Amino acid sequence: MRKRGTVLGTLTLLMLSTGCWDQDSLKDARLANASAYDITSEGEIKQTLEIVDDFESEQGNSDNEIHSGTGRSVRQSTDRIRAKVTGDIRFFKYGMILYGNKLAQNDIYPYLDVLYREPDYPTSHVKIGIVDGAAGDLLQQKRVGSILIGEFITKKIKSLEELCIFPEMTLETLLPPMLDPGQDFALPYLYQDGEEIAARGIALFHDQKFTGSLNTEQGPLYVIMSGKWNKAARFVKKIHSGPSNDPRNYVTYEANTEKIKRKLNVKVGNDSKIDVSLRVNLPVTIVEYPRDHLQEKGTIERLNRQLSEAMTRDAEVIIQTLQRSGCDSFGIGRQLIAHYPDLWKQLDWNKEYAQVRFHPEVKVKVIGSGVLN
Repeated sequence: MRKRGTVLGTLTLLMLSTGCWDQDSLKDARLANASAYDITSEGEIKQTLEIVDDFESEQGNSDNEIHSGTGRSVRQSTDRIRAKVTGDIRFFKYGMILYGNKLAQNDIYPYLDVLYREPDYPTSHVKIGIVDGAAGDLLQQKRVGSILIGEFITKKIKSLEELCIFPEMTLETLLPPMLDPGQDFALPYLYQDGEEIAARGIALFHDQKFTGSLNTEQGPLYVIMSGKWNKAARFVKKIHSGPSNDPRNYVTYEANTEKIKRKLNVKVGNDSKIDVSLRVNLPVTIVEYPRDHLQEKGTIERLNRQLSEAMTRDAEVIIQTLQRSGCDSFGIGRQLIAHYPDLWKQLDWNKEYAQVRFHPEVKVKVIGSGVLN
């Protein structure tokens, strides 16, 4: 009995123990930290990869190589890069993907399909963005200072997501709106400015195609209007007449993101017209106001009124851009599918979305003015 118990215990331990027989060897692996996709003049896909041997960047020992390959499919372009390098290419789970804007003007899904079908390809933490110009050119820079290019761009996207300049998106969270007939999506939009990599704004999509953009100043309000704000959102407004180069004519303020309230209502009238009410209550703290007098009640009331009116106008412009681009990133179509399914079946949403009557209102309330007063 003791012998049988020993054998059974040993077998149980073997079954529960993690062995190396089912593990892929990483000894010869090369990590692809960043990938970029462009369309060539011949209509082929050009893939550019940043390949890193290790991630000992804390010690400054990491190095990278940039390789490109073309093909009629994403997998073929990857295989042609594999034929040029040593070792097996694996994709880093905290990596990032860039698409050139010319490629993104096509249906972007065919360039993503293989990434979702490949079981070993990471999706949950992979950042994705659009580049104004050739995406591969950004990776050719190799480094920004001491930071490898892929790591630099990833950190830039994350930091601008935290400031609500970019909408927060990963390869995983992109898939549901991309396949939803009642919702579109938006992605970070970058460009190369000499040796700098800068934010262009937000790339808007309709039917999985890049159709328009918002600038960086519109980004924070758009993100708040979408209902998915992050840690901070900062704004600068000219509220006094006078020279545009005089800082005394401006106010800088920051949203208290923990107290923002946003409400979206979609209704269909008796005339079958679609009305959308979008209300945002935006509590803010004054960061800069050179004219001061913020201790006076009249100054605060005037700022509340001026900023509310200005930001409501900004919201109207953002919505006009979304409708012009056909980008239903607020998911109005999804609301109709859920609450007005019979009407949805009759609609040509590609045409009807531009006719939706939006009624935005942004109500700003100053709740803090720093420690000066």
